[in-house]
Amino acid sequence: MANKQLTEWDAELNQLHERNGDLGLKVQMLEQELKEVRRSREASKNSAPTVAEFPEPADLLNQLKARRKKSGANLADMDVVLEILGTDRSEI
Repeated sequence: MANKQLTEWDAELNQLHERNGDLGLKVQMLEQELKEVRRSREASKNSAPTVAEFPEPADLLNQLKARRKKSGANLADMDVVLEILGTDRSEI
């Protein structure tokens, strides 16, 4: 009976070692995947476009008037256009 119990424990211990080995391998794979994701994220961050710098509303209006002499746009319109493009005029 003791031999049978020892054999069962030995088999169970072998299964635990296999499982532990599988888990260790999985941890290594996940660590590698994490490194790749971090590298990819860093590369994406570095290649992300920078915030565009827009001209002052008056300069933009002058450029528009130079190209379209009969344009009815005014300075307030240029402010709105720049807001639409993502510029917070209060920061300028």
